Amino acid sequence: MSEAPSDKTPARDVEPEQEMDLGRVWRSVVARWWLLLVGFVVGAIVGLLVSLGGGKQWKATAEIYLGQPLSAAGAQLSSPPTSLGLATAYINQLAQLKHAAKASGLTVAQLNGSLTVKPILGLTGTKIGQPAPLMLLSVTGPKKIGVQLAADDFAKQIVTQFQPYPAAKIKIIQARLTQESNQIADINRRLTAAENAQAALAGSAANQALVAGYSQIIATLSNERFSAQDDIVAAKQQIAQALGIESPRIVSHPQSASQGGPSRRSGVIIGAIIGLVIGLLVAIFWDPVAGQVRKHQSEAAA
Repeated sequence: MSEAPSDKTPARDVEPEQEMDLGRVWRSVVARWWLLLVGFVVGAIVGLLVSLGGGKQWKATAEIYLGQPLSAAGAQLSSPPTSLGLATAYINQLAQLKHAAKASGLTVAQLNGSLTVKPILGLTGTKIGQPAPLMLLSVTGPKKIGVQLAADDFAKQIVTQFQPYPAAKIKIIQARLTQESNQIADINRRLTAAENAQAALAGSAANQALVAGYSQIIATLSNERFSAQDDIVAAKQQIAQALGIESPRIVSHPQSASQGGPSRRSGVIIGAIIGLVIGLLVAIFWDPVAGQVRKHQSEAAA
């Protein structure tokens, strides 16, 4: 009775083959160690160049007060959200982007998308504050001075856009102030003349009626002067209100701050490691690839 053939085949000896492959890899690496050195050096240089090539970003932020226009009676004319919406829409127009690009040396493409505007919330009793007529305008880009100049130019454009109403109001009040000052000067002149005339007639008993008449004139002129002086004080207060409350202004001028980026040391280390790995792979696959190339060349020649 013959034995049935066994279904089991002899186990393949894997360990010697793995040792042979690892030995071949090690010999390839040792034979071409210079590839690892070249990859290490070239990778470090490339990493250094990348870290110096403008990967760093800068951000400049300006704080802008949009002003709070008031009527003659002191009532609010526009709400802060409306002002913020108008400012945001205005500053994102192409004409304003071109103006800032010319002032900063940046391109319109660099500014478009790098400009951010957000309101500053006022103090309220609720968890979410209501927008105040204050906004933060930020520009981010690769150039330190460029983003600072651009943010400053944008801020000035917004101030100019919101300036006409309070400027016209101040001009009208100043005209009225000049008128009141001229009126006081005229009253003082007439008052001096009346007082001199009254003093000249005071010594004569026959002129008592004229003296009394001049007293009435002096009292009336004095009241007019007091009223004009009150008007001047009120006009000066309105000018101060227009300048301090209604007029827009740049509260905080922008200063560039680094937003981070690849450091020089990290760039060199990462580049050197990548170059070393590439050099190692090239050394390992040099012989197989070279063998295939020589084989194809031999077949082509035959």
